[in-house]
Amino acid sequence: MPSSRPSLDKLDKQKQIRQADRWYGLAAAKTYVELHPTANVIVLEGATTLGGVWAEHRLYPGLKSNNLLGTYEYSDFPEANLDVKPGEHIPGAVLHQYLTQFAKKFDVYRRIRFNTTVKSVQHEESGGWLLTVISNAEEKSAASESQLLAQKLIVATGLTSEPFMPALAGADSFNGPLFHSKDFLRNADTLKSADSVCVLGGAKSAWDVAYAYASSGVQVNMIIRESGRGPVWMAPPYVTPLKKWLEKLVHTRFLTWFSPCIWGNEDGYGGIRGFLHGTVAGRFMVDSFWKVLGGDVLSLNGYDKHPETAKLKPWYPAFWIGSGLSILNYPTDFFDYVRSGKIRVHIADITSLSDGTVHLSNGESLKTDALICSTGWKHRPPIDFLPRALIENSVCPTTPLN
Repeated sequence: MPSSRPSLDKLDKQKQIRQADRWYGLAAAKTYVELHPTANVIVLEGATTLGGVWAEHRLYPGLKSNNLLGTYEYSDFPEANLDVKPGEHIPGAVLHQYLTQFAKKFDVYRRIRFNTTVKSVQHEESGGWLLTVISNAEEKSAASESQLLAQKLIVATGLTSEPFMPALAGADSFNGPLFHSKDFLRNADTLKSADSVCVLGGAKSAWDVAYAYASSGVQVNMIIRESGRGPVWMAPPYVTPLKKWLEKLVHTRFLTWFSPCIWGNEDGYGGIRGFLHGTVAGRFMVDSFWKVLGGDVLSLNGYDKHPETAKLKPWYPAFWIGSGLSILNYPTDFFDYVRSGKIRVHIADITSLSDGTVHLSNGESLKTDALICSTGWKHRPPIDFLPRALIENSVCPTTPLN
């Protein structure tokens, strides 16, 4: 580690290794560069490319945005010259291209230091922040550690930075590919080599992985933890009898009043929100709205028309989903694979693993060629903040999300 610490006027955007949501970080860097054109702004990125979920090494087969063209863009950088047609969901590769173009257009790209991981951040008594960073962290033989002194620091590491992998008894004896859905691309050869796979989880990434294997002719056992929160709410792109575009519905001010929000008064309609969520009549209207919307999604998906699709029916009312809503953005009907048995759904916990076998709490033992864990993300940035008193009262426990 260098004995001297380089002094930088501004270190405005810090990104940690394997982080997902790069939209906020790029926007923060772009904005700061515009407001302070002479500042020395550095963006630290742990991966080899930008984009987080949309970085090249994470573009697993079939990955698409839940958004249709026109609703997933920066307001000052409209989607243009992208190989997507109106009414189509934006492929992951196109989003990576879009974010790269954005970074280059607004003079952010040249400021990015790729393959640079932030090990720790220490607040300096004299002001500013001392960052200990590791370059080429994935290549241990070439890794080097150094320090940067920043006057200002923005942490925009996203919510999908480090994958949560459950501790499964017998994992050492499984003798097969065992990986998080984040690393699906690195293990994409299993789409051709595997005869059957197990997918653990009920979140959108679990559906994506299950669909990718099933559409490639691989038998899928989709395991949704009985002790978990159940399957994610999955909606068609267009809902209600009027076939309204779901993304536009959730951004319509009138409809946002039906969602509880502790910052609701900030939109200037606190009185309306107070009536809807604080009175008997208002709550009746709110409950009716969500019952109709949720019922429409359940009806469109036809969960109760088949015993297997019924296993994918959400366990909690739509009112409680928050941001836990995803879109059926597949080129063919996901539920066809469930009805045909190509995707078998199991509501059970994994009790243990053995040689090529997944053992479930319901007594079933599933022979499999691979186990893919769509088990969520760690709840805190993988950065050591110093002194620890800065965060000791605000860090969430590390637990799975689904």
